Amino acid sequence: MNEKGVEKGGTLRDLVYFPIIFNVVGLPIIFLLYAISPEHSVDSGMLNTVVLASLFLPWWLLAFVVIRRLRWEGVAIKEYILTKKKFSPFSAILVFVLLNVLFQGYMIMSLTYGRIPPMTALHLLQIVFFIALVPITAGFTEELIWRGYFIDKLLASGRSETKAIIYSAISFAFIHGFFLFDKIVVTFLFGIIAGFYYVRERNLLVLILTHIAVDVISYALTIFGFS
Repeated sequence: MNEKGVEKGGTLRDLVYFPIIFNVVGLPIIFLLYAISPEHSVDSGMLNTVVLASLFLPWWLLAFVVIRRLRWEGVAIKEYILTKKKFSPFSAILVFVLLNVLFQGYMIMSLTYGRIPPMTALHLLQIVFFIALVPITAGFTEELIWRGYFIDKLLASGRSETKAIIYSAISFAFIHGFFLFDKIVVTFLFGIIAGFYYVRERNLLVLILTHIAVDVISYALTIFGFS
């Protein structure tokens, strides 16, 4: 097999393995929490705190793997994140609006109809965790891996822009769970929009900041908006 074939196969394998790693960590913790809790009922705030805290290791571990690979290729992470084309304020504002309309619309509907329970009676540290630590971590690591790294690797291996965007969006959707169909669909659409922007503008920094903002607003809605 030639070098391009090896790279293509490795990238496709990682697109499958990375979501599995997230779910292998998260799902057992969810089951354990319900198993040991009184009456097998877990408060939403506690459930999200424990699960997301457990995901910090795979978030940063996979980001570390990607950053090391980029360094082996002689690519500095700073150069990778900064725009590779002329900055377009209009495109940046448009992707910010589209991603927020998509995800906040989903959050509002889910909270309104009980699909996602609000998180109430949180401690200050939990609020800081959800409003600051989780968005920064998810925004940086997920955009670096699923938009920047995977899309670039798929394009370099000969995949079309459309396939690169779709494949990365599918993998991105499944890091958010295998069984929540509505969230899989929404995060897939999120990945499509973000992927299209990245291919067009090559500006990972805008996507990182937008992703952080999306998460901050969605957690604020869950904590404050429907209490």
